[in-house]
Amino acid sequence: MARTISLFMWGYQPHFCLFMECRAREVLQLIAPALQPKALLVGIRTPEKRDGHPVCVEPEDDEWDPATFFGCADRAEEIYSTHSDHSILYGDEPRMRDKPENIRRKSVRQAVEEAIAPYDSSHGAVSFCGVATRVAGYHVVPILQFDGRELFEYPRLPTPVQFEGFVAPAGLIESAILCLLDEASGALSARDPGRFIDTFHTDPNVVLRNAGDSFCAAIPLVSGDLRLTGLFDVLNVISSLHYEGTGAIGELLFAPMGADGVNFRVRLTTPVSLRDHKLARKMIEMTGRDLSCVCQGGQGIIGLAVLENVLADRVFRVGFSGHYKWNLYYKNEILMHTAFGVPRLPILPLKDAAFHLNVRRLFHGIEREAEEQLWSIARAAMEQTRGTMIVVSARAEEEAKRLKKQSLAIEPVGLTPELVRGLSKIDGALLVDTKGGCHAVGVILDGMATEDGDPSRGARYNSAVRYIATASSPTLCLVVSEDGYVNMLPTLRPQVRKSEIEKRVAELETENIESYHKTRTWLEEHRFYLTAEQCDVVNRELARINSAPFEMGEIRLPLSPFVPRSAMNDSYYLPEAEP
Repeated sequence: MARTISLFMWGYQPHFCLFMECRAREVLQLIAPALQPKALLVGIRTPEKRDGHPVCVEPEDDEWDPATFFGCADRAEEIYSTHSDHSILYGDEPRMRDKPENIRRKSVRQAVEEAIAPYDSSHGAVSFCGVATRVAGYHVVPILQFDGRELFEYPRLPTPVQFEGFVAPAGLIESAILCLLDEASGALSARDPGRFIDTFHTDPNVVLRNAGDSFCAAIPLVSGDLRLTGLFDVLNVISSLHYEGTGAIGELLFAPMGADGVNFRVRLTTPVSLRDHKLARKMIEMTGRDLSCVCQGGQGIIGLAVLENVLADRVFRVGFSGHYKWNLYYKNEILMHTAFGVPRLPILPLKDAAFHLNVRRLFHGIEREAEEQLWSIARAAMEQTRGTMIVVSARAEEEAKRLKKQSLAIEPVGLTPELVRGLSKIDGALLVDTKGGCHAVGVILDGMATEDGDPSRGARYNSAVRYIATASSPTLCLVVSEDGYVNMLPTLRPQVRKSEIEKRVAELETENIESYHKTRTWLEEHRFYLTAEQCDVVNRELARINSAPFEMGEIRLPLSPFVPRSAMNDSYYLPEAEP
């Protein structure tokens, strides 16, 4: 049976929604892999269209009740009729001609935002709405929705920055989401949006560069000087320049006039424009040991100062950390890494709850005192600025003997934070048992090559991946990189209830091509947890469902067969709730 679209706008609306969600995941995976965006489209019939539903929602059979949005048509009309933009008089005829349509698009977007707000509040979600775009007689609003707890884990400003009607995103995440929505709105304006599988075809890093540029707009808004434009590109150019053969190492403050805690030591009689890249780079060379260049608005660099209060309001700090690399800080919190023109987010700090859960699942029966000892070792390692690695093994004594030719074996000693800081100053890992006793230092790990490696990461990280993959006993590696990244390997998947998996597999056996999408998506996201028997059932039922005839223009994206994972065991199951 082919799928019938009840709330019909145009024939490719399900394909466009799917492509939009895949695009969001593709881009955000690069900076916030924990985020799982969900996409939906809400269309409000244009005034001149007489047939069709007043409001349409895609997907119409997922977790969002279409009735949530059924009042949007009337609400959009109310907003439109009283919108303040009606009183604006532009000095040219084209903008006056476009004014009613622009007001209509704003009104539709506001109506949809109001309608989805109660859902967000009750479900702990955060939804972002894009610009409404005309498609087949509907104003269509693209929406990306996120789990609020996961979204707000990432660094951001306390509030979005506003100045004279201009608003900058509160963080790189928000900026990237808004860029994705702008991209979606642009794609909706094409003919038959969603018809082609390359609807979103540009390099994901293009979206991130645009996001970095948009986020940096917060800096001139804080300073109140809108002449300070294009900062993202300017900082990239300055960071790319060598001075006498060395990369850029130094600091630049963006502070408005009279900012607290900025104590000037040198004032220039003539400011240096940031667009004079070579001279600005030369100024950066003078900084260091708490001395920073200070830029005030469009004037450029006006002198050198000491920032006596890193928690000062309205002061942004840029730290140049090498050739073509710089970091953006606000109140001593890093908001964005940039390397070779592409922004990234800092990896979230390792939390004690996640560490303890991982330790308990890897080393069954470990005592609480031993857990706390390992956590104190981990915290000390994370304070090491040069980078290091801690290997916790259930067979640390045997491993120390096996690896004695490529390590410094020592008599077992309980590690203290002071010892960790001292012993980790040399290359190689510290080999530790499950009680926190160290058996070897400077360990060069071995292991077979694996597909789980990451060529963009350093040798320390990839050696840990190889070692974990071939370890014969429970093992945990904590990798601290010089650039501040902290990885705990293996990162165990979340626990799920066995009954929930069984329920979803059973549901698939009752569904068809119209109704199976939600269940298929859940199973795809949880395929790791399926047993061999469950994989057989899912593969059989998917083959049955997809044997239905194709609808005209329908696109079905095939899934790879479900296969049982050797790493799956009962430790991944949550306890069942009490009846």
